[in-house]
Amino acid sequence: MSGVGARSIIDEICDYALHVGREIPWLVEPLTPGRGKAYLLQHILRNRLLSAVIRPAWVSRCPDLDVVRKTIGQMREELVYDDVIAQPHTALLRQMGRNVGLTDAEMDTVSPVPLVEVAFNVWENIARTRHWIAGWLATSVDEFIITNLPKHNFQAEAWKRTFGLNDEQVFFFTYHSRADDEHAGRRVWEPIARHLTDEKDRREVLACTKLALTALQLFYQGICELGDRLDRQP
Repeated sequence: MSGVGARSIIDEICDYALHVGREIPWLVEPLTPGRGKAYLLQHILRNRLLSAVIRPAWVSRCPDLDVVRKTIGQMREELVYDDVIAQPHTALLRQMGRNVGLTDAEMDTVSPVPLVEVAFNVWENIARTRHWIAGWLATSVDEFIITNLPKHNFQAEAWKRTFGLNDEQVFFFTYHSRADDEHAGRRVWEPIARHLTDEKDRREVLACTKLALTALQLFYQGICELGDRLDRQP
């Protein structure tokens, strides 16, 4: 496959991802307190799983050392230490949880709801058993959506409105919006053009990315259902 042909799959993935993103209720419907808390609880699990389990699964098979180094750096920032903010992103996430009323005990003992667990298993299976590029896309396509879709609930303003927070208290979202722009998108995914060498691989990567996005819809559906239950509690 020529470089031009391989590159076109990036546009196809970006267009399809944004189409899916616009139809995810958690992203586009008004953020409620329950849905906000549910997101943070389930994302605590996803954040750890992506960087400790799922990303290493495809990185271990990636032949592009530039991609490997960059991804390992991102995993370090998530779980160990981000030099810019002198703490890991997990620390920001936990503080965000406290800011919306979650306790450390709730965050320490959270379990995935069934639809979220299904999504976790789909992403891990793709990362372990399919083309490494499919794993890369499966673990970064959500970051592309939230940095390119306008007016959605990952943005700080939604959390300020719903929870009455100030700029300092929503730093997790303002900082992550900048960080995620370095993790996904047309520029970041450009190496795909060098590595998709035949039509079979192209079809596999595209099919797996669509499957990963279906899992993403389940992930957010699980969060919405949990959040709606939390909103109904007295």
